[in-house]
Amino acid sequence: MSGNDKSEIGHYVVTAHPSGSVLSAVQCSFLSPNSRDVVIAKSTRIEIRQYQPPSDNDGTNDTIDNNNISSNAEDRFPLLLTLPINGRISSLSPIRFTNSSKDCLFFTTERGGYALISYDEQLATIQQSSAALSHSSPSKKKSSDVVDTSSSDLIIGEHYPVRTHASGSLTNYSTSVIAGGRRAECGPLAAVDPLHRCIALHLYDGFVTVIPIHRGYDINTPRTSSSSADGGGKQAPRGMASLTTKPFGDAFHTRIEQRTVLSMTFLKTHPTRSTYIPQLALLYQDARGFQHVISHGIDLSKKCMVLYGSTAAANNNAQDAIEIDGKPAASVMPPPGEQLKKSRIEGGSAMLVSVPPAKTAGGGTKANALGGVLILGQRQITYHSTAEGATKVLPIGQSLLLSCCPVVEKEGSASGDEDMLRYLLGDETGRIHLLVVGRKGGLVTNLHFETLGTASVSSALVYLGNGMVFVGSQFANSQLVQILDNPVPVSAVNSSSGGEESEDGMNPLEETTYLQTLEEYTNLGPIVDFDLRPTGDESKDDSAGTNYRQSVVVTCSGVAKDGTVRLVRNGVGMKEQAEVEMEGIKGMWSLRRGFDEQDDTFLVQSFVRETRILGVQSSKDLEMDGSQDGMDDDDEEEEGGALAEVTIGGFNSSKSTLFAGNVSVGGADLLVQVVDDSVRVVDSATLDMVTDWSPFRGGDDESDEDEPMGFITVASSNQSGQVVVALRGGTLVYLVVENKNSKPTIRKVKSITLEREISCIDLRPFESTSLSGNDSMEVDGGGVSRSTETSHLVAVGLWDDFSVRFLDLNESSNTLDQLLHINLGRSVDANMGNDAEEQAADSGQHMMARSLCLVTMESQSSNSTSAVNNSTSSSNKVDMLFVGLGDGKCISFGVTRPESSSEEWLVHSRKEVSLGTQGIHLVPFHHGARACVLATGDRPTVVYLTGGNSGSNSNPKLCYSTISLTVEDDDEDEGHASHRNISVNVATPFRSSLLFSSTNKNNSSLCVADENTLRLGMIDDIQKLHVTSYKLGMTPRRIAHHEAGRVYCVGCIGGAGEGAQIGGEANMGNCVRFFDDSTFEEVNRIDLEPFEMILDVTSVSLCTSSNSSGDNYKPYILIGTAYSYPDEDEPSQGRVLVVECNSGESSNLKSDSEDEMVTRCVRHVTQMPTRGGVYSITPFYGGTVMITVNSKTHLCKLSLGDNEIGELKLVGAGHHGHMISLYCKSLAGERSSNGGSSSGKQLAIVGDLMRSISLVEYLPKHQVIEELARDYNANFCTSIEMLTDNIYLGSENFANLFVLRHNADAPSEEARVRLDTIGEYHLGEMVNTMKLGSLVMPSNAGGSSSAKSDTKSKSDKSSFEGNAIEVAVGSQTLFGTVDGTIGSIMGLGGSTFAFLGCLQRAIFAVVRPVGDLSHERHRHYEADGRVRPSRGFIDGDLVECFLDLNRPTMERIVKWMNDDGRWRIRDDGSGVSGQSQQNLMDTEEDDSSDSPAQNNLSVEDVLAAVEEISMLH
Repeated sequence: MSGNDKSEIGHYVVTAHPSGSVLSAVQCSFLSPNSRDVVIAKSTRIEIRQYQPPSDNDGTNDTIDNNNISSNAEDRFPLLLTLPINGRISSLSPIRFTNSSKDCLFFTTERGGYALISYDEQLATIQQSSAALSHSSPSKKKSSDVVDTSSSDLIIGEHYPVRTHASGSLTNYSTSVIAGGRRAECGPLAAVDPLHRCIALHLYDGFVTVIPIHRGYDINTPRTSSSSADGGGKQAPRGMASLTTKPFGDAFHTRIEQRTVLSMTFLKTHPTRSTYIPQLALLYQDARGFQHVISHGIDLSKKCMVLYGSTAAANNNAQDAIEIDGKPAASVMPPPGEQLKKSRIEGGSAMLVSVPPAKTAGGGTKANALGGVLILGQRQITYHSTAEGATKVLPIGQSLLLSCCPVVEKEGSASGDEDMLRYLLGDETGRIHLLVVGRKGGLVTNLHFETLGTASVSSALVYLGNGMVFVGSQFANSQLVQILDNPVPVSAVNSSSGGEESEDGMNPLEETTYLQTLEEYTNLGPIVDFDLRPTGDESKDDSAGTNYRQSVVVTCSGVAKDGTVRLVRNGVGMKEQAEVEMEGIKGMWSLRRGFDEQDDTFLVQSFVRETRILGVQSSKDLEMDGSQDGMDDDDEEEEGGALAEVTIGGFNSSKSTLFAGNVSVGGADLLVQVVDDSVRVVDSATLDMVTDWSPFRGGDDESDEDEPMGFITVASSNQSGQVVVALRGGTLVYLVVENKNSKPTIRKVKSITLEREISCIDLRPFESTSLSGNDSMEVDGGGVSRSTETSHLVAVGLWDDFSVRFLDLNESSNTLDQLLHINLGRSVDANMGNDAEEQAADSGQHMMARSLCLVTMESQSSNSTSAVNNSTSSSNKVDMLFVGLGDGKCISFGVTRPESSSEEWLVHSRKEVSLGTQGIHLVPFHHGARACVLATGDRPTVVYLTGGNSGSNSNPKLCYSTISLTVEDDDEDEGHASHRNISVNVATPFRSSLLFSSTNKNNSSLCVADENTLRLGMIDDIQKLHVTSYKLGMTPRRIAHHEAGRVYCVGCIGGAGEGAQIGGEANMGNCVRFFDDSTFEEVNRIDLEPFEMILDVTSVSLCTSSNSSGDNYKPYILIGTAYSYPDEDEPSQGRVLVVECNSGESSNLKSDSEDEMVTRCVRHVTQMPTRGGVYSITPFYGGTVMITVNSKTHLCKLSLGDNEIGELKLVGAGHHGHMISLYCKSLAGERSSNGGSSSGKQLAIVGDLMRSISLVEYLPKHQVIEELARDYNANFCTSIEMLTDNIYLGSENFANLFVLRHNADAPSEEARVRLDTIGEYHLGEMVNTMKLGSLVMPSNAGGSSSAKSDTKSKSDKSSFEGNAIEVAVGSQTLFGTVDGTIGSIMGLGGSTFAFLGCLQRAIFAVVRPVGDLSHERHRHYEADGRVRPSRGFIDGDLVECFLDLNRPTMERIVKWMNDDGRWRIRDDGSGVSGQSQQNLMDTEEDDSSDSPAQNNLSVEDVLAAVEEISMLH
C-alpha cells in the first residue's frame, strides 16, 4: 500500500491469540447423556471440555503416581468443542427438560441477549459426511459421493453442531417496561430454579426479570432445513419458531424493594414432592451499608413476585406445576416461619450458596422442606435456614472468597443418617479451601473449614470427580488440579509438576499441600502492557517510511503472586542440543543401521568433492576409544552419547554424495549412496559394498558405448529400492534394487531424455489409504511410516522451465511416459497435456523448481476447532506436491490419484507462498504421527496440515510456521532461553534416544546447517503461537524492551506486606526490575520511593547535543512515575528517571555501587521532577521525547556534560487543555529519519481520559506545541495509536474501537480542526494497550499481493480466467486486552476492503450464528447511550471462518457475493457512500467479457484470498 492515507480506508480486526480468561464454568451432560462435560465461558467464546475418568486398570484416587498422572492429564480433560458467541457472556447455566437425558445451555450476554442451545448429534453426523466429500478434488467427485439433497440443505449455513431452541434480547422489552431503569450496579445476575421451573435475571436495579420454563419441552424435535429459497440469507424457521412448542414462556418483570443486589440464588427443596413455588433468595445491601438476606416467591401463573411474609396461594398452570404421583400439585408460599430472612450479616459478604434440605432421622427428606443458604463473607461463613431454625457461624481469617463449587461424586457421598456436604472455595490469594457442612438428624452439627493448598486465583471451580478439580482463572493460567489424599511438601509438588518458585519470598506460607497441578491452560490476561522485541530482519516500506519487523510480544500478565512476563512468538521453536562449526555442507541424510530400528545411526554430510559421516556412539564406547571428539549431549553425558566421525567402507568418501538412504529389499537391510559416477549399495550389517551401477559401464541391455550417458547430477530413492538418477544432457534413468538369491543387484528398468537439464526429482511414494500392519512402526509414540511400498510415479523439474512433470514408473511400458505436465505459473491451466506444452511459458515472474516433495499429509485437529473432536474417528489424509523455487517461493498442489486405468492423475488447490528470498529445499519429516515438510532458506518454515478430519474444522488447511532457534543457558532453569531466527541451507530429520531426551512423545529432532554451522535440536509442539512464562511473584504494570542493552525493563507493583508501614499506609514496594532478554536473569532492580507508582516505561534514543546527527544519539530507558498520596485525588508530584543499560559487550559503564568495571549494569543518569504524574512518554523527532503530565503535554531534551552527568529539561512551552492526558503517541520511533512526518510536520496525538484524541504539532521555530485538531466525541480512551500521519486508532472503556482521520487539505477551517470518525467497531473486550508491529513478517511488507487459485481439470485445456483478488495491507497494529486476547488490526486498501466487506455481508446472510444472536447487533458501537452500526471495520474472525465451512455453505456464500456484486468495487479513498456503485466498478478500456472484473467469483478465488490475508497475522 502506498503512503497515501486515503488508500487505507478500512481496517481488518482479527484475533492472533484468543482470550484465556475464564468468566464462569459449569458441569453438565451437554454432548451426550451421562457425559461429564465442563462448559467454560471465555469472553465471547464457549469451550467444552470433557472429563474422562481413568479406567479400572489406571488405578484410583487412593494411589497417585505423581510422575504418570501429569502425562495423562491432557488426555483426561480434552477440549472437544469451541463456539464463538456474538456477545460477551455474562452468565451460563445448564437446563434439563423432563423428557431429555442431556442438558441444554442457557447463556446471557452483557448487552441483554440470551439463547438456549443444545448439541445436535444429527447435524454433526451430516457435517462429517459432507466434510469427507469436500476434502476431495472438485473434479474427482463421483455421483455416488454426492450427499443427499435434503442432507445438503440441512448443512447450508450450519457451521456449528448446535441447535438454537430460543433466543432474543431482553433490552428491547426492558426499555419499554422500565423507563429510565438503571443497569444493575453489581452486573447482570442469573439464577435457575433447581427444579427448572424458571430463570431469574437481575438486570436493572429494583427489578427481577423472570423467564418461565416449559419443562415438558422436547429438544429432540426433528430438524428442518434452515435455508431459504433466496440464498439462505434469512433462515425460515429460526429459534423457537421452528419447533412445535416453546421452551420458554413470555418473560416478565417484577419489582423488588431491594436495589443493590449482590448475589441471588434459588432455595433448594424436595426434587419431586415439594409444593412450594420457586423461592428466590437475595443478598443485598441497604442505603446505610448493612447487608441482609431475604427470600421472595415467584408466582409463574400470575407473573408476579410474592414478597416475603405473604401467605397467598398461587395455583400454576398444569404444564408448569409439580407432579406428585402423576397428578399436578398446588404450589403455595411457605409459611412465614419458614421463609428465609437474615438481617445484619457480615458486611463483607458477597456470595450466596443454596444448600439442599437436611435429611430427617430416618434418612429421608420432608416433602415441603426448604434448604438453607451459605453466606460467604470475608471474616466468617454463615449457614442460615429459617425453616430449620438453625444459624451456624464459622469465623475464618481475612479472605475474600471468589468462587465456590459443591463436591459431589457421581455415586453420592451421604450414607445412613449423616448428611455431609462438601464445598470447595477459592479466595483472592489463590488458596483452595474445603468447607464441610455436617448435619445429623435434620440439624446442622458443625462447619469445618480447611485450606488444601494454593493454585491460581480462581474465578470458577468445578469438581470433576476422583479428586480432580478444574480451576478457572481470570488473572492467571487455568489449571487442572488433583486433590491428594495425604499432604505432601510444597517443594515436592512444585518439582514434580514442573512449576517455578516465585521470587522475593512470594511462595505460599504453607509447608505442605493437598493440591498437585496436573495441567495448565494458557491465559495471558489481564494484559496490562506489552512491548515488541524484534526477531526478524528489518523490511522497509519506502512509500510510507515505516519499518516492518517480525516481533515477539512481551506482555505484563497476571496479578500479585501470579504476575508473569509472557513471551508470545509466532512459529516453531527448535531447542538447540548441540552446535559445531562446520563449513560448506551441501547435503545431509540420516541412516539407520537396521531398517526396522527406531534410532538413526549415521549422519551423512556431503561437501565439495568429499563425504563425511558422523555416527552415534554411546559415552562408554567413546571412553573406551579414548576419544571425546564430536558433538556430545552435555545433559546426558553419563548415559547419553555423542556424534563422532566414522567411516562406512562401502561408501565413496572422496566424492560428493547426491543421495543416501535406507532400503529394504527381499528381507535384506541395505544402504544406498549415489555419487556423480555410480549408485552404490551397501550391506547395513557389514557396511561393505555389495553391488553398484555406473552410467559409464554398459549393462545387459546397453550398447558398447564408453560414455553414453554422462555424470549423475540429481538422484532420489525410496525405501522400496526404487532409484531414479538424472544425468547430464537431461537423461532420466529408472533403476531398481533387487535381492535375487540373497544377492542384491541393481537393474536398469528404463530411461528417457528430456528437452532440458533436470534440476530436481522426487521419488517418495504416497501413503496407501490402508497401510498393513507391517508397513509402519511406532517411533516416539507416533506412527511414523517405514513403508516399503513402491511409487507409481516420479516428479521431475527442469532447468529454465516453469513446470513439473509426473512420469510413469509402471514397468509395463518401456519408456517413462508423461502422466501429467503441471504449469507452475498462473496464466494457464495447471494440468497440461502433451499437446499444450506451448502454454507452459510463463510471464517470467516465477523461477524454475529447485526442490520437489511428494508427501501424504495427515490433518490434525487444533484447540480452536468448531466441531467435536472424536479421537476414535479416522483422520483425513491428503496427497500433496510441494515445489520449492529459487526465489524463496513455495507452491503446493493437492494430488488426486486415479482410481482406475481410465482415470488420470490430477492436481488441484494451487497455493503459492513466499517464505523468504533464498532458494528452498524441501525436507519431509514426521512430528509424532504428523507428516510435515521443512522448507529451508533464510526463513526456514515448517509446513503442516490442520483440520479436515471428523471432529475438526470442515476443511484441511496448510499452515506455515517459521522456525526460531531456542538456546538455553546452562546456568539457568529450564525454560529460560533466547529465541533468534536462523537461516538453513540443508536439513534432515535425525532421531537418537542417546543424543536427544524428551518427555514429549511427539517431539522430533532435526539436524540443520547453514554456511558455517551444524546444529542438532528438538522441535517444539507445532502450533501457530508459542507462549513462554516467567514468574515475577508480583504484579507487573509496565514493560519495555531495551534492544541496545538487551534487557526487559519491568515496572512492578509489590504486595502490601513488602513495604514498611508509613503513617498507617503500606508502602507497596513498587520497583523497576531489569531482566536479561535471553536468560531472564535479573540484572538490576530500582526500588521506588514510598507511595511512588510507575506509570510508563519507554526505550528511546536521545540526542545528547544540539547537533542532531546520528553520532550523538544514545539509547536510554525513561521511566515516568507519580506519587499517589492517600489525601490527593490527583497526583501533584512525579518524576522522569533516565536510565542507561549496557549490553555486556563493552564495559564502559560503572555500577552505581561499585567502582570496578562490570559486564552488565544499569546506571541512573538523571531525573527530572514534575508537577504531576508522568502518564505517558513517547519518542519524538530530533532525539527528543514528548511526555504528558496530568493535563499538560511537554517536550523534553537530554543534555550531557563532559563528566557524563546529564540533565533532562523541558523545551519551550507545553500544551494545556485536557482533563488528564493519559496517552501520547507519535511516529518518530517508526520513522527511519528524524526530520519529521512525510509532510515535514512533527506530529503527535494525545489521548485524554474523557475528551478522546487530539492532534498536536510541535513547531521547532517557536518551540511550542499547538493543537491542530481534535475529536469532539466524548470517548474515555484506554489506548491510542498513530497509524499514519492522518489516521489514528483508539479504544475506549465500553470495549469499542474507533478510527479518526485528519482532513488536512479540507477547504474550511472548521473541517481542518475536526478529526472525522471513519470507523467504529465493538470489540467486546477492553483494550489496554496498542503498538505498531506484527507477529509475522509478511512477504509483501507494506505492499500488496494477489491471491489466485487454479483448480482446472486436465480435460480443460483453456486458459484460466480466475479473478486475482488484490490483498493490499497498510499499517499493522497489535493490541492486548484485559481478557488476555492479542489481536491484530491491519489497514486495508479500497479493493481489499470492498471484497472483504462483501464477503462479511454474505457470511452474515448465510451462516447461522450460535444462539441466533445477531452478529451485526453485536458489533454495533454502543457507548453512553449512543448506538451506531459498525463501519470501517472488517471482522477478521468471521471472515476467516470461511476456511472452515462446508462446501455447500461456501458455494452459497460465493453465489450471494456474485449476486451482490459489490466485491468489484474499487474505492479510491473517498468512501463507498460518496460514490455511485457504477463509478466504483472497474471501467477498463477493454470491456470484453473475459475481463477479470466481469467474471464471477469461484469458491477457490475466495479461499485463496482469505488464506492470503490469514497468513499476515
